[in-house]
Amino acid sequence: MSNPMVKCSVDQCTHYMPGEQCMAAKISVYNDELKGDSGKPQDTLCKAFHHRKTMGDMVGAFHNANIGGTMSAAFLEGTQITPAVECFVNNCKFWDNGNYCNAESIHVAGPNASKTADTDCETFEDNK
Repeated sequence: MSNPMVKCSVDQCTHYMPGEQCMAAKISVYNDELKGDSGKPQDTLCKAFHHRKTMGDMVGAFHNANIGGTMSAAFLEGTQITPAVECFVNNCKFWDNGNYCNAESIHVAGPNASKTADTDCETFEDNK
């Protein structure tokens, strides 16, 4: 799995932390489930998304929490929480064999997201 820097602006996700950070241990970027492929960033989605509505949602997402990264960021100024990134969007310019993402950084967006399909990998570039 690769490790580009992750900027996340999906503030309704249980893994979101202020400063546009993601405290998930791993994120997985997929094609839109209905279309089956991607032609633009809005056709991608982040499978790590877990809608934050209650404290129960926070507990439910704990299995994918980056505890070490979160603790480091809390106590070491300038530390960026960086989840592992796997990508299944094989027509993206940054995709590589083994479902790796070769981008230096990625931006996962989804203002007011309430479901996985509301999230996008803004870094996606079609390699066609």
